[in-house]
Amino acid sequence: MKIVVFGGSGLIGDGFVRESLAAGDVTEVVAVGRSPLAITHPKLRSVALTDFTDVSGLADELAGADACFWSLGVSAGTVSAQDYERITYDYAKVAATALASINPDLTFVYVSGGGTDSSEQGRSRWARVKGRTENMVIDMFANGYALRPGFVEPAHGKRSNTFAYRVSSILLTPVFPLLRAVGLGPKLMNSSALMGQAALNLTRNGYRRHVLENRDILAAAGGATDAN
Repeated sequence: MKIVVFGGSGLIGDGFVRESLAAGDVTEVVAVGRSPLAITHPKLRSVALTDFTDVSGLADELAGADACFWSLGVSAGTVSAQDYERITYDYAKVAATALASINPDLTFVYVSGGGTDSSEQGRSRWARVKGRTENMVIDMFANGYALRPGFVEPAHGKRSNTFAYRVSSILLTPVFPLLRAVGLGPKLMNSSALMGQAALNLTRNGYRRHVLENRDILAAAGGATDAN
């Protein structure tokens, strides 16, 4: 399989890249981001893109792709409303449109978030924009999926690029064993490695839902019993 990852330098994107590189049935990984990745691997091609509203220059990199794992994004509170919509929705739509024209059967896995508003009618702007993006991906691809993880623990020694998330991870780490002990792990907790495994298994096997909450993600990864 050939996997294209947008946003591979982030916490979840790093999980996508590293789990794909480790998978025996993955022959090539193309990581597209604002700058090349720091890691090297025989299967990996790292591509820097400055303008995500134009992916026409990526024709060779996108050709033959079996899946796209999308983790490119920004926190709503760090940019203007206009920039948030451009980065969250417009960038994803440009790439999805290009990929659909190359391979309409491609698996597109979009990293969304808990609380996303699929109706696009709620009061929270970020949730509406995320919901709009989810709906676009699922409408465009028969094999389109939106992942809504809980708290994502770092794997492979990766740290989040977001300061607030790094602080949260330090504060919450002592609580993780308690959450698991009381049965809340499948509802609230995930990891970047499991996110990568789930995305790969969605490409291999599909899933009976197109919007996957945390329990579904773990089930797709093989880390939990399939959700009811």
